[in-house]
Amino acid sequence: MSLIMVKFNDSRRTLNSLLFDTASAGDDVLLIEDGVLYTITKVDLLDELKQRGVNVYACKDDLIARGYDPAKITAPVSIVDYDGIVDLIEKNPKIIS
Repeated sequence: MSLIMVKFNDSRRTLNSLLFDTASAGDDVLLIEDGVLYTITKVDLLDELKQRGVNVYACKDDLIARGYDPAKITAPVSIVDYDGIVDLIEKNPKIIS
């Protein structure tokens, strides 16, 4: 199992594609910084990851910092705070960023 951290929005499409393509069943993808914008702009991609058995998370504070209400996010992601991020880091022996 791996934790794959995505911190750029769609402007870094090539790098993000590599990260998303790396994700497999049982892995965790964590959207941080501008990566949380995928919860707004690329819901279909997040749906595809979920169908592949990938767990997807978005940083609550990064959503708020960009003007989004985490309670209104309809994308198939779990919203996590900083404690949740620490839990993900501790859970996964391998981190890809």
